Amino acid sequence: MSRRYVSAEQIDAVLPLKTWWAVLVVLPLSRRLIRFAVNQTCWTPNAVTLTGIFLRSLTALLFLWGTRCGFAMGALVYVIAYVCDCTDGAVARLTGKTSDFGRYLDHISDLLGDILILLALAWSQQWLAQPFIWAMVQLHLAECYISYLAGFALKQHEGQLGGFVLLRVFNRYRSWWFRRNIKSFLSFPDYTAFVFVLCPLLGQPKAGLQWGFWLLLLVVSYTVLSTFAALHTKGRQFP
Repeated sequence: MSRRYVSAEQIDAVLPLKTWWAVLVVLPLSRRLIRFAVNQTCWTPNAVTLTGIFLRSLTALLFLWGTRCGFAMGALVYVIAYVCDCTDGAVARLTGKTSDFGRYLDHISDLLGDILILLALAWSQQWLAQPFIWAMVQLHLAECYISYLAGFALKQHEGQLGGFVLLRVFNRYRSWWFRRNIKSFLSFPDYTAFVFVLCPLLGQPKAGLQWGFWLLLLVVSYTVLSTFAALHTKGRQFP
């Protein structure tokens, strides 16, 4: 079977807006995996997505273990899961195998996998009954579907509020980051990196959940603001 050989420049051209965590840690690994998947294998984008689902499930099981070793191992497995998450879409675009099913599978698997990990982490700290944990679950749902639905809405919107000074200033700020292909603020993956990777590696899962609630609230609030600006001005990019 013939394979398509892609360069590093072609890979960078199809990567979505980069999260700050991805820029610092994940993208060097993801670029290598994308190049390997496209140039050396017959992997499909959905196969990469399913691998990410398995790794997220494994992260949840390791967090349920509730030991320092389990937290550290779970955090490292989650990093690999996020590498897969940064890989499947690029592989789809480079191989011409994009589909609505694959896009939705990727979105829903990320949502359910991260909620499962959050609940496993809360269970390990005997905090599953805490109201703020279930508030975080609701914020996961809100962020996921604001992001998902905004992508459809932006294709057909006609912004009418671009003359407002605050929105002009805000869009200039966003555009400065977009030109560098980096998200304009802390985003959902940065939150998960803090709660599911950094704090477990440091042996502080409880602190990660406590501070993670406020970080997630900030991320979702910015997502709402950025969505409003994108829908009501000509600044179509999101978030």
